[in-house]
Order: sequence, then structure tokens, then C-alpha cells
Amino acid sequence: KNRSPNPSTEPLQGRSPNPPPTMAPPPIFRTQDELLEEIFFRLTTAADLASASAACAPFRRLITDHGFLRRYRALHPPPLIGVLDNGTLVPAQPPHPSAVAARAFAGFDFSCKSFLPTKSGRAWLQLDFLDGRALLAGVLESDPAAMVLNRHQLLFSDIAVCDPVHRRYVLLPAVPCELTALVPKHDLLHLEAFLAPGDDEEDPLSFRVMCLAQRRSNRVLLVSSSSLGGQWHSFTFDQHQGGLFGRQLVHGYFCWYSPFPKKLLLLDIHSIELSAVSLPPELRESYGFVIVEAAQGMLGMLTIVDGGDNEDGRALLKYSIPRNNQWHLEKFILLPVEHMYMLGVAGGYALLATDCTTPSQGKRRFFSVDVKTLQVELFGEGSLGGELYSGFPPSLCAPTI
Repeated sequence: KNRSPNPSTEPLQGRSPNPPPTMAPPPIFRTQDELLEEIFFRLTTAADLASASAACAPFRRLITDHGFLRRYRALHPPPLIGVLDNGTLVPAQPPHPSAVAARAFAGFDFSCKSFLPTKSGRAWLQLDFLDGRALLAGVLESDPAAMVLNRHQLLFSDIAVCDPVHRRYVLLPAVPCELTALVPKHDLLHLEAFLAPGDDEEDPLSFRVMCLAQRRSNRVLLVSSSSLGGQWHSFTFDQHQGGLFGRQLVHGYFCWYSPFPKKLLLLDIHSIELSAVSLPPELRESYGFVIVEAAQGMLGMLTIVDGGDNEDGRALLKYSIPRNNQWHLEKFILLPVEHMYMLGVAGGYALLATDCTTPSQGKRRFFSVDVKTLQVELFGEGSLGGELYSGFPPSLCAPTI
């Protein structure tokens, strides 16, 4: 990035050595709407923005505008609302900061099955969740678990992208035969379908669906873009490594953990190019760490270390960043319990779950970690959990499809 040059240390000729500070001129707003937008941009929480939206119709018109929400999201990413467990939201619970926004989602059907089209003998299986959208595939109703074992069938299934808040969906075009031929069943090791940000940053409705196929000799990426009418395109990568686990989206890259060799595989969502970053040799499992967004476009890593070696038995959370091709420990903090694992990252938080249930309720406890401050807070209780959901309250959400 371009940096401003350092100010000169030489004395200024003909001026006072310590000139009085000058105030920047106030911004000029051409309309009342521009002034109001500037005020609304300074509201840092979704709850405050929702209150402003409910105050009057003109405020709501400004706040729910796609352009305003796009800029607001860039300044204040949507908060982590909860964890999705089989289409049911386990919300953030008081006193967590996200609890107020999470209350607005009570009773929502995040499975999307109530408004998707039905076919005799078929059911919808949820594959992914990103930016408030869900990705689902039509599977045999008699054996939905077969899709997990036979991922090749995804290439021939109905695929839907849904907006569960506004109960809207889009069915993608079928993958063309010439592209499915690139991924023969006998050569397929694994296939993963997931949502990706759209390739048109100015269009808040744009999105992409990606299918990454791991073959014995290479990788094939199939991409459907809403801005191109859902048409499918293919990309082939010659390099091949071991299995990939724990997909995350960080700074415009999808990241996967590759244990053999121990690397972090990165997919640039703009250039569609693959690269790899070495990982610390002590890492053991993908559920023991997450990659987070650090300052200035850098990557950060949060790693859980079990508390067996600590005097009080509590687990440690380590924060590291890469410098000179090595990961360097920046900070570590004690966690509330002995055994925990990572669920994922969303809405500015990493979410951790306890490795044991509470005897009274048989539920796991979730703890959030603010990725900027590393503050740990109790998030709520639930079962195993699944996808993390981040978003604004429905009153602020314009349709995403």
C-alpha cells in the first residue's frame, strides 16, 4: 500500500517552529439525505441503526437503501447473531452484545424448506451459509446422508440459493455435460460446494456458487455467477496436495487447511488463483485453529492449546501473525475451561465450543472471541452447532436475491 512520506525533520524557514494546529474544514453536504447518511454511518451497532430506521419513514427509506447498506457493512460488518443447528438458530444470549440483534430472528425458518419447491421423493440438504444466504441441494428423500458419501451427485442435483429472511430463492442452471466430464466419478476424491461473494462489488445482489473438486491428479473449480445469469465456468489447477478442511473466507481469500503437507491453501476470489502458506509444525487438527483478518490486509491465526499442561487446567488461546515466512506468537490468553474447539469465524468473532456438556442441561457452551481485541465472552448454550450466522436485523435487511 502507498504510505504517506514521513514529515521532514528540518526546521521550517520563516515560520514558527510550532505552528498552531489547523482544523480540517467540515464536509459539505449537498442535501439533507447526505447529512443524515453521515449521521447514520456513525451508529456502530445494528440495534441503534434499527431504532433509527423505525423512527420514521424517511429514515427507513435511507437506511434500507442497497447503496447505504453496502457502505455501512464496509464500516461496520454485520454482527455474529448465532449458530445454525439443522435450520434452527441458536441465538446469542444476554449479556452478549449481539443478543439484542439476535432477538429479532426468533422463529425464523433458516432451513428454507418451507418455501422451496418440492419434488416427489426429493428433499433439500443445506450445504453452506454466507452473507445471509443459504446454499441447498436436492437429494433423495429416502437417504439424504448418501449425498455426504457420494458428493459426485452434487453435479447432477438441483441447487438453490436462498434468502431465508425474505423467503426468496433462485434455482441455478444445471452444470453442463462438458463440465461434469471434467470430474469423472472414478477419479473424484472429494467435492465441496459453497457460496462466494459476487464478482460485481457494486451490485449487492450478486453472488457466486463454487464447486471445488479434488481429483487424484489435479483440482477442478466450477463457478456459477449470478451476474452472468448463473452460467457455469471451469478452472483447472495442476498442483495437488492432500485433503482440504475447514474452509474460511478471509481478506478476499478462501482458506483451507491441508495436513499433507501442512499448508494453508488460499484461493483468491478475484483472480481465481491458488497459493499456499506454510503452517506451524505443531498444528494438529483443523478444528484447533482459525484464520482471522488482521490489520493492513494481513492474516492472523487463533490456536487453541488444551489445558492439560497448565497448572489450573485451563486451555490457552494463542494469537499469531506471519512475518518473514514464519508465524510469530503475538499474545495468548487463558480460556474459561480445559477443553474447547473452534466452530468458525463470522461477524468479527471467532466462536469456540466446550468439549463437554453441562450436566444439568446437556448443552455445550459457546464462547466468542473478538478478533480485534481478543476479548472472550460467553455467547450462549446449544447442541453441537453448525454454520455461523451473521447479519443485521430483518428490519434493516434488503432482499439479497
